[in-house]
Amino acid sequence: MAKQQAAARGVFMDKSTLLSTALVVALAVIFQDDVANMLHPIGNSIVLPDELLRATSNLVCDVQEKTMGLFFNMPKVKPTMDKYDYVIVGAGSSGGVLASRLSEDPSVSVLVIEAGPTDKHLFVDMPLASPFLQGTERDWALQIEPTEFACQGMDCTKDEQHAGKTGCCRWPMGRGLGGGSTINYMAYVRGNPEDFNEWDRMGATGWNYSAVLPYFKKSENNKVFRFSSFHGTDGPLDVNDPRERNPITAAFVDGCKDVGLEDNPDYNGEHQEGCSRLQFTTRDSERWSVSKAFLWPALRSRTNLEVVALADVLKVELDCQKGKKCRASGVTLRDRTGAVTTVQAGKEVILTASAVMTPKLMMLSGIGPKAELERHGIATKVELPGVGQNLQDHNFFVMIFNGTKPVSYRKRDATSVSGLANWLLRRRGVLTSCLLEGTMFTRTRHNLTVPDLQIHVVSSPGSPEDLKNFGLNEQMAKFFRMNDDEHGFVLLPTLLHQGKTGSIQLRSADPLAAPVVNAAYLQHPDDIKTYLAGIKLALKIAQSASMREFTDGTLRINWEECPQTRCGCPNKDLAATPDSFWECMVRTVVSTVYHPAGTAKMGRADDPMAVLDPELRVRGVDNLRVCDASAWPMVISGNTNAPAIMVAERAADIIKAGNRR
Repeated sequence: MAKQQAAARGVFMDKSTLLSTALVVALAVIFQDDVANMLHPIGNSIVLPDELLRATSNLVCDVQEKTMGLFFNMPKVKPTMDKYDYVIVGAGSSGGVLASRLSEDPSVSVLVIEAGPTDKHLFVDMPLASPFLQGTERDWALQIEPTEFACQGMDCTKDEQHAGKTGCCRWPMGRGLGGGSTINYMAYVRGNPEDFNEWDRMGATGWNYSAVLPYFKKSENNKVFRFSSFHGTDGPLDVNDPRERNPITAAFVDGCKDVGLEDNPDYNGEHQEGCSRLQFTTRDSERWSVSKAFLWPALRSRTNLEVVALADVLKVELDCQKGKKCRASGVTLRDRTGAVTTVQAGKEVILTASAVMTPKLMMLSGIGPKAELERHGIATKVELPGVGQNLQDHNFFVMIFNGTKPVSYRKRDATSVSGLANWLLRRRGVLTSCLLEGTMFTRTRHNLTVPDLQIHVVSSPGSPEDLKNFGLNEQMAKFFRMNDDEHGFVLLPTLLHQGKTGSIQLRSADPLAAPVVNAAYLQHPDDIKTYLAGIKLALKIAQSASMREFTDGTLRINWEECPQTRCGCPNKDLAATPDSFWECMVRTVVSTVYHPAGTAKMGRADDPMAVLDPELRVRGVDNLRVCDASAWPMVISGNTNAPAIMVAERAADIIKAGNRR
């Protein structure tokens, strides 16, 4: 009977978007005159305004949650018990996996505390809607501190102290069940095998590639490479090709071959380098996030797992007695009603709040660099100078190319009534695209052991709203020719390993204050060298024989406005444009790829900057572990969601093995 009930609940969840379809149709019928007045006719399409799309999606979300609450173990407003065996802070890509795996043991109780909302939202399900999720309640919407080295076309808007300044890149970051996996572009990329061998050499003993590969496979249900020894097919995380792939993607891969790069069908296989079609975490043309793959199935079938959403953890409670190691005894949280509660952890507190919020919480709790804590009047309980240090991220440069064939995805196509209906009713059309459909990895210098350059291809020219998401100010937005009638595509040269590392610091002792993010972008000469090589390679690919069907190889530049922008205009012959122009543009428009890591790294006992041992335990504190991208000694060479899941899979086994000892 229990299995039948679980199966019935699963069917309800899988078919929940039927409710979305019915509600959209009902709204259109009931309010047809009002809707008709809001619609924008463009050419042969009827386009829904953003306001109507967002309002409808929010209404669908509310109805779904209230209906599901009648049947399922839904996230709570506050904890229902005073004590749990495991208290996990953060329900993102690592936290969701860890909660699912630890609660497999019915004898333990697991509490997950998440600052954001649930993932029940139409835009979360819809692959092409990822840009719509930025700047919403599902995004921490951070901004880095001003820098003279990068982000010069972006205004500082988050802190009055920096009003009127430039140099503040926006930092979108997932907030809610599923974390980054609910707002990212769904690319399934593991990194390079040598990344993990380097982790091992840097002191994260036992995290080499041969050790972590089984944990990548454990999560994975790969629908594309079902007979590969590098992939799993029994895990809960679906990995798929998109149902429909734009022809620009195939031309990009062929263009890479034209310029001498390898066609690599599986960058997650035996080797990474070359040009590839991206693999995605989707199921039936919907986003398949960690919350869908791991957390919701566990919540539906287990009573020993509890999730509290929209609650802020204020600090980790530490029991520190003279002559003994401190011990993490629980956490103090503020729930959505404003009530402050302390819950105890019988076995462990596990931080999975992201490479930004995890070190912030550690410092608020008295764990970190003594000078930083004293600056904010926080008593130092455990001095660990590496907390918040070693911040690494990926950043990319935007190149928008002119399209000569009407095949790219435009915003008007994505927001049309026909496009929405095609996805809702058939799971077909433009809204099934994850936007980033192809990629390539290469080394720009022969002495490197891992790729330093990745290029993403986006089969869309973007929109003015995308430039706002990147954070470009009004002056630099004018550099680009953005016209929704025109076709095009984007290449994104991406720096995989920055030359200098940054830091996360406290803004104040207020737990609700945003942290200080010093990204250290473009502060090493090699960063610019990699970008110059990447830009020139991107131009060669765009101007290759295989791409001629779709582009003339020119950039979509507003030639009337660019003389007034910060860097001026390139040469009409792009290949003859001086490096000084490209360096200026890189320092002006480079933006984050949303991949922060390394701020509480694993390392050897003799490494003064190591925060964790190789079993992810915080040095100097019993019963406290960190299990997210903070723990990585080095950011991997590629998108970071898959390794965040892998780390949680391995951590769950480490924790379970420790309990058996």
